[in-house]
Amino acid sequence: MSVTTKRFQTEKAPCGRVTDGERSEAQDEQGLITDLVVYACGCRRSREEYHDGSVCVRVVRHDGKVLAEEMTGEHGA
Repeated sequence: MSVTTKRFQTEKAPCGRVTDGERSEAQDEQGLITDLVVYACGCRRSREEYHDGSVCVRVVRHDGKVLAEEMTGEHGA
């Protein structure tokens, strides 16, 4: 599994704050791709692309409220 992590500054978080944070991307040998963004305020955005091509996107505000959760493709059917 390969993982890359990058820090960023001044990006708009799901709550609307402009803050810094960290983006991690992981990919395994079978093609699973996970992209996770964690903002300094505590908000999180994740995107997982599964081996069958389906995608799950989830956005959670720093207080725990789920702002978006969407599945497309085989897993979402």
